[in-house]
Amino acid sequence: MWDGFARLLGGREVVSHALRAGDPEAAAGDGAVLIGASFGGYVCLDLAARKPELVKALVLMDAPLFDHEFSDDLEAYEREEERLLEAGDLDAATRLNVDFWIGDAASGVKRLTLEMCRPALELEYEPELPETIDLTRIAAPALVLTGERDHADFQAIAERLAAGLQDARRATVPGAQHLPALEDPEATAALVVDFLERAGR
Repeated sequence: MWDGFARLLGGREVVSHALRAGDPEAAAGDGAVLIGASFGGYVCLDLAARKPELVKALVLMDAPLFDHEFSDDLEAYEREEERLLEAGDLDAATRLNVDFWIGDAASGVKRLTLEMCRPALELEYEPELPETIDLTRIAAPALVLTGERDHADFQAIAERLAAGLQDARRATVPGAQHLPALEDPEATAALVVDFLERAGR
């Protein structure tokens, strides 16, 4: 997802870090701008709360908060995904995820998401992350970004993040759903570059 997007960030050095590679702190070095989408955004929030000295800025794209009271639609999706995975039907679980998160995206975007999603489901990755994050510990400037057409749960979470973080800016990618960096990389990158320039990063 990040390969093409990284080239749009104005020549900035970009390191793509896979969760399975180990502790996300390894990617931060002596301080970094962290960009995370969906669950990756939660990983970024966790690190920023635990090790604020490692984080110069945050870009959170459709990030969750797991103490949010999720809608019936989200809970139904999670139950169906769990049922399919327990049955060993990775193909159906992958299609479910693509349809639920970016069902109206262009065919090329859906194809790329299918290619990314199945390996992620095969990993059965269960990180040890807290159920809640103390947002008041995060001082780094943050861009809280959502796709305009993402689920209402994530719009509500974004508003909560924008209100709860010390230095947050809220933005929306028109027409996008849950993966704006993949669905409309140019528009998403423009928002990120503008934020980073304003933050002096």
